[in-house]
Amino acid sequence: MKIHSKSLKPLIFTFSLFTINFTFSEPAKAAIACEPNTINHFQNGSLASCILSNETQVQLNNPQAGISNFPCKAKNYILFLEDGQFQSCQLSNTIQIRTGNSVQPCPAEYMIYVSVSKDGNQSISCQSLR
Repeated sequence: MKIHSKSLKPLIFTFSLFTINFTFSEPAKAAIACEPNTINHFQNGSLASCILSNETQVQLNNPQAGISNFPCKAKNYILFLEDGQFQSCQLSNTIQIRTGNSVQPCPAEYMIYVSVSKDGNQSISCQSLR
């Protein structure tokens, strides 16, 4: 029995995972639901960006910073680094960003940006789209 990839496309979108788990030491190994014709890849074949079909909860586990959760808004771009690490998305809900002893809110609809330095320090920034 021969299976055509076109017939699998709707099935893949339907059964995509809604939670992505990342670790700072490994690239992403999860499926996300992307809008058709919005997927961009790096030259090495890893996912660079796409527009999310569904709200997606991204969870980062950093040995130094602990676990961070980011609710990414559907119908907006999610961005990755060439090594497969999550980089950015538009938030669907307000989150709290901890830096040392202070806590700053990052409102829904804002962009969240995550970077990890070579020594493992995680930096999270929040920016308005306006």
